[in-house]
Amino acid sequence: MPDTSLFNRRERKKQETRAALEAAALRLFAQRGYEQTTVEDIADAADVAVRTFFRYFSSKQHVLFGEVTHNIVERLRAALAAQPVEQPLPEAVRAAMDGLVPEGSDQYQQVVARMRLLNQLPELRPAFLMIMHEMHGAIAEFVADRSGQPATALYPQVLASAATSAATASLCALERGELTAEELDDLRHRAYHALTAGLDQIADGPTPVHGHR
Repeated sequence: MPDTSLFNRRERKKQETRAALEAAALRLFAQRGYEQTTVEDIADAADVAVRTFFRYFSSKQHVLFGEVTHNIVERLRAALAAQPVEQPLPEAVRAAMDGLVPEGSDQYQQVVARMRLLNQLPELRPAFLMIMHEMHGAIAEFVADRSGQPATALYPQVLASAATSAATASLCALERGELTAEELDDLRHRAYHALTAGLDQIADGPTPVHGHR
């Protein structure tokens, strides 16, 4: 019979090493700047070998997003699937997005640190936009499945856009100063409500977004 305690210890050690690398990278990025920080610097600060760094991350850009966004699309799909079938789709999508909010002040501070680095370094934006694009696709597929419309139809596309745009807009507010996690959530909810206010007008139509009548 497998030794589950040994497996658990190994997994816990992996999680601790990943977290140590992320913390070291964010600290060094803030102190020295992204370009001035090397993978060797990060590994040294976390007290691990460089080869250990590459077991967890493919690059400095990869470590920037870290555990906070690790498997975020898969977690979003699971959160969407868990929503009650009878729940209105805009409410289901909002609830699933709420489920991705970082738990605890440490994770929230990591989100803040990462977003500020993204705002300072435009070359890192494509990676963030790719994550949002994948989240958009997951939401559109969910709405399509629940509504019986194609994922390319107007309603799934607009609802997915509203969810990801509201998240992006609220995160951009971090540029203006300190916000608590609750204040950030409130901004996202307000943006989402504004963007979905007229969705019932297109809920029934299967018009593809890439076509013209």
